[in-house]
Amino acid sequence: MNDVTSPIRLEAAAEKFPPDPGVYLFKDDVGRVLYVGKAQSLRVRIRSYFRGGDERASIRFLLQRARSLEYIVTDTEQEAYILENNLIKKHRPRYNVVFKDDKTYVNLRLNVDHPFPRLTVVRRPRRDGALYFGPFASAGSVRQTLRTIGRIFPLRTCTDADFASRTRPCLYYYIKRCPAPCVGKIDAQEYGETVRRVTMFLKGRGDELVKSLRDTMERQSAERRYEEAARTRDQVFAIQRVVERQRITSPQRAERDVFAAYRRSERLVVQVLSVREGEVQDGETFAFGNALEATGEHLSSFINQYYQARATIPDEILVPEEIADRESLEALLCERAKRRVEIVVPKRGERATLLELARKNARVAFEEGRIERNRELLEDLQAILGLEHYPRRIECFDISNTQGTRAVGSDVVFIDGEPAKGQYRRFRIRTVKDSDDTGMMREVLERRVTRGLKEGDLPDLLIVDGGRGQLNVALDVLKRLGADAIAVIGIAKVRNEKNRKIRGQERIYLPGIEEPLVLDRQSQALYLLERLRDEAHRFAIGYHRALRETSMGESKLDGIPGVGPTLKQRLLARFGSVERIRKATLAELAEVPGVSPRKAQAVKDALG
Repeated sequence: MNDVTSPIRLEAAAEKFPPDPGVYLFKDDVGRVLYVGKAQSLRVRIRSYFRGGDERASIRFLLQRARSLEYIVTDTEQEAYILENNLIKKHRPRYNVVFKDDKTYVNLRLNVDHPFPRLTVVRRPRRDGALYFGPFASAGSVRQTLRTIGRIFPLRTCTDADFASRTRPCLYYYIKRCPAPCVGKIDAQEYGETVRRVTMFLKGRGDELVKSLRDTMERQSAERRYEEAARTRDQVFAIQRVVERQRITSPQRAERDVFAAYRRSERLVVQVLSVREGEVQDGETFAFGNALEATGEHLSSFINQYYQARATIPDEILVPEEIADRESLEALLCERAKRRVEIVVPKRGERATLLELARKNARVAFEEGRIERNRELLEDLQAILGLEHYPRRIECFDISNTQGTRAVGSDVVFIDGEPAKGQYRRFRIRTVKDSDDTGMMREVLERRVTRGLKEGDLPDLLIVDGGRGQLNVALDVLKRLGADAIAVIGIAKVRNEKNRKIRGQERIYLPGIEEPLVLDRQSQALYLLERLRDEAHRFAIGYHRALRETSMGESKLDGIPGVGPTLKQRLLARFGSVERIRKATLAELAEVPGVSPRKAQAVKDALG
């Protein structure tokens, strides 16, 4: 093992790395492992980090954080894969995708000894006479299964204690998610038939269950029990939809796993579909928040970890793009499976269809996860700031000017934790002439809140870029306009009183609290507030710059009778500046095409 401890020497040392296969580790200033990677050639791979081989901002961020770099040489690429996997499991680096082991696997338990059994989630099956279904890949998989069953075959969800003590139906009865056996709305025999159907569904006997339900529906219809027949028909349709979503038939009845990824920035979702006997039997979703490397690099590492934790390796593995060191990974999987295993990037046909299905699932999982993360983040923000209302709509305001000239304000809008750019607003300051940022903020807020009161469109949380002074201005405006129910905070960095340089962490200024709130640098709530403030600043600066560039195109030539944009361009092209035009003689001005003696005189008179 070799260690380069000086960050200044990292790039120079990379030139001396051996060309052998191996594993490398980026570490921070306290020795924590940031990232573990493998390489067919350590020298080539490490050079790519420093020679522009990877221009992504995330890679530059990794290099900024890294203070040392270690490498371990191996004899073969397969050994590099094994070592990489072991080091990832040991160190769990922040910027690797780390596969979680089967501790998260759960099962569904059905206690058939109870006259009205319910499904419960358990970690480990026991020998207690109950029926167990699973294991499921995650708690999310179980919740989805329970939601599906609840829609098709309602069973009770209350505990045995609640069941025994209840005297009237709960809400689930009224929304048709429970038949209310607790108060005798259904007898044990009819409930038992529902349990039998749920058991068939969980055992994967969907076709058999559909046939049985069709027979029941026909019998109910023949007996003129039309409402019951309609309910049974709805169950048939629901089961068919679920079964069709799960099934893709392969004429080869091949066994294969399908890996697809969906990614935005550093957030990555990997979807795995398992195809057995020509049908999709299972699907698993894995989400990662700090994926710095290329998607193919992460997929390669993930697949290696995935199959080390699993006993079954299929004959074929489908991936969406070429992955790093594919041949080496194939050889390693062949060795583990004791047979041929092929990694394929399908382009057309049945396998490409499977891959597209996995991609769609990855994208849906990403969006669902994003919404859930944002909801949790906004709930955290509500708790941290002590807000009365959930901050679904947040607006942040900033001011930009140059010594009071061409002053502008910006208003950026985030809804459900995401930018709503179509609702951004910008303001040109009308009433404040001097360098009075608080006065400018007052004008912008008055205009925004007045319009919002008329249109019934106000934020849940209002943020001003600034400290106590800007916050007090905002509070005064809201109170005076009768909108003081809106929550408001200020956000600012502390400045050194001597040199005015920014120092320290963000300060959050809250109404009625003297000391500002300082959030932990790892706080996601702080990250959201910084995002809003930076976006407001960017939007204000952009507008201010546009106005400044427009004003640079203005000159004393504007407004002279008979001198339009075309003639103005000709004069500036001929003389180079307004000052030279002013010094030119009438004869020289008249030489410019389109400048008559009368216009030449008008120009001279205007410029003095």
